[in-house]
Amino acid sequence: MANNVNVSFNDKHEGILKVENYETKLSYKGEGMAPYELFLGGYASCLHATFIGIMRKRKLTFTEVTYDVNSYKRDEVPTIINKLVTNVVITGADEAKQKQIIKSMDQAEKYCSISYTIANLDAETELNITFK
Repeated sequence: MANNVNVSFNDKHEGILKVENYETKLSYKGEGMAPYELFLGGYASCLHATFIGIMRKRKLTFTEVTYDVNSYKRDEVPTIINKLVTNVVITGADEAKQKQIIKSMDQAEKYCSISYTIANLDAETELNITFK
């Protein structure tokens, strides 16, 4: 399975990332998404897609999930991520099924392909789950 994105930049380092049905601005000046923001958004989206698949198989439900992802980079060049903290807030879940939901999220982190890639980069990862 292949994925494709098209990215172009002008001489001011302002860019556009295009996929089949959507585009978004890229910027290093806060006028669009920066590379690590895209990466973290991709990670959260992958984690959520994997989580949803597991939840559906287990017939577990909720009304909303919010992911707050923070990355930390080492000081040495290249300044790669050495820690990733993901705070997950799950709203509207059945209290009696919260342990199953936590297990589902733990499995999602294990099987999400981007999460798996990050884990193989020798980066510390942390996943915190809260219910509302």
